[in-house]
Amino acid sequence: MTPGLVLAYMCRMRQAIASVLFVALLSPGALFAATHEEVEEAIARAKASLYLRQNAEGHWELAEQNAHAATQHGGRTALALYALLASGESREKPEIRKGVEWLMQQDMNGIYALGMRTQVWRYLRPNQVRDVVRRDAEALYDAAMKHNRIKGLYRYTVTTDQYDHSASQYGVLGMWACAQLMGEIPRDYWVAVDEAWRAGQFPDGGWAYRRPNAAALAAQPGEHPQGHSAPSAAMTTAGIATLFITQDQIHLGRGVDCVGNIIDPNIDRGLRWMSQNFEKVIKGGRSYYTLYGIERIGVASGYKFFGTTDWYKEGAEYLVRMQNPRTGAWGNVPDTAFGILFLVRGRAPVVMNKLEYALDMRGDRPRPANWNQRPRDANNLTAWLSRILERDLNWQIVNLNVEADELHDSRILYISGNQALAFTAEEKSKLRRYVEKGGIILGHADCGSRPFAESFRRLGHELFPAYEFRELPADHVIYTDQQFRRTNWRSPPSVVGLSNGVRELMLLIPTHDPARFWQTQAYAGREEMHQLMSSLFLYSVDKGDLRFKGQTHIVTPLKTVKPASEIRVARLKYAGNWNPEPGGWEQLAAFVHNTRQATLRTEEVGLGEGRLRGFKVAHLTGTAKFTLDEKAKRELVDFVAAGGTLIVDAAGGAADFALAADVLLGELFP
Repeated sequence: MTPGLVLAYMCRMRQAIASVLFVALLSPGALFAATHEEVEEAIARAKASLYLRQNAEGHWELAEQNAHAATQHGGRTALALYALLASGESREKPEIRKGVEWLMQQDMNGIYALGMRTQVWRYLRPNQVRDVVRRDAEALYDAAMKHNRIKGLYRYTVTTDQYDHSASQYGVLGMWACAQLMGEIPRDYWVAVDEAWRAGQFPDGGWAYRRPNAAALAAQPGEHPQGHSAPSAAMTTAGIATLFITQDQIHLGRGVDCVGNIIDPNIDRGLRWMSQNFEKVIKGGRSYYTLYGIERIGVASGYKFFGTTDWYKEGAEYLVRMQNPRTGAWGNVPDTAFGILFLVRGRAPVVMNKLEYALDMRGDRPRPANWNQRPRDANNLTAWLSRILERDLNWQIVNLNVEADELHDSRILYISGNQALAFTAEEKSKLRRYVEKGGIILGHADCGSRPFAESFRRLGHELFPAYEFRELPADHVIYTDQQFRRTNWRSPPSVVGLSNGVRELMLLIPTHDPARFWQTQAYAGREEMHQLMSSLFLYSVDKGDLRFKGQTHIVTPLKTVKPASEIRVARLKYAGNWNPEPGGWEQLAAFVHNTRQATLRTEEVGLGEGRLRGFKVAHLTGTAKFTLDEKAKRELVDFVAAGGTLIVDAAGGAADFALAADVLLGELFP
């Protein structure tokens, strides 16, 4: 073969971000690798610090403690074990086993301690903890429903009749864990908790250590009577997180009938309080206890930002900066455990970004769209996926006010609704860029809405006019090469896709309404409604390319690098799918800029037009069978004969293109 000719078939890149020349582009962390490494190191050092503090008996309790601390006997050990298990430590590790054995033997009646102990049970074998889970659930139920003067609330121990919101959130968190393991918590408990916490909210949306009195309720938002504690970030996160739990327990049926966005006024006011006050929280004193609460509502709500602040990025930077350089701890055992929990749970891979969008009214003020008729669909689906994949996963809510690159925390952008979509030109441009850089847009027609489904198809044709939607064939890798097989489904949902020949760019679920089953946590009998999303998710990440927050495949040119040379590449146009992954070239250009201090400049050149002269490199790619006319063939022969390098790339390992290219090259260069 002529030395100037390079034949490259990239046959194993089915999920490649682009048909580009360097596999290095697919390495995660190109932009934020250092930050990710710092977080990894911080977690490892904090875990080592906890192990060093474990005593010979296997626990983390203090030898001497005051009367208040004594009421929470076992709590330090439970919190340490919870953090270690949540960070991925094996339950079979000797230190973990010893701690768990000690914890199971303790007679505990502190609400904080019980709330944390039940979190540990979630990481153990069900048959190992069945009896102790039931005992803990009974103790927590009785404390809130029989002993407390305000049903649904807690104080320090299971027998007190007083209350405070701090202890109460841990009691509810403990019962939530028991519900995950037992599924048998009486409904009256969740109703009492829901009512008590809604009654405890201040008019401005915040929560304080205790519920507001008559004077506080009569005050204007932001005013707090003297002698009464004011709302705080710690207690407001507790209130919001608790209402998310009760919403999932007693309000699952809301949104089933597609009557518009479901709004919980108490949660909305609480989130608004957090957004309005988050800067003060960040700039003021931050307790690790508060950071843990922020992580809980960030994960539960799906919101990436409070106000304009990326809560995880801000918290992670704070923790890395404040970690003791000598010991790896953040103060005492509880604070160190809270720090670990914030980092490991907040950075979990994102299954999907749910799009918050409006309807463009063509000059008039945009109208809110029904994007959130099932407010817990993505949350509940993610929780189910976390269980079956046995790893923490998150979801997020995003909007199109940010740059397209900000959407790549997940490979899936989830758009749901029952109205015809109407995006602005700028929004469509961002959607196109998101897909061109590796994303997949998943459309979901709530209640099988035809206007939504038809408008989603139109959107696809407008964004990618070269391709057509078609029903996914039964032998598609989404159905045959994932954990769950379509052949085992009782009633396979319809899925239509728009492909560039390498991968699916857009997917639409037009009729079967699986989000109805995600919202209501209805799995038994319609398993395919959840399993379909498992297959779509695993397809989007090629079964294993799960990135933590702080990692990204997006490559951005470094402003500090000054290019010293220029590389010109001709991208060859012909009558066929010559440009399946245009976003790949932008990625490659940034990579070359950062690592080779060179400017990669590409130009679209029509084969047979006589414009290849002056280029040293040309790139020919595609996904389907193709032929060239004699003029185009002669131009390629002349190009290579003059010393040019021709790179032939079977995009995504496309067999039809590879065979056609093989025949062509054999003819041109015998």
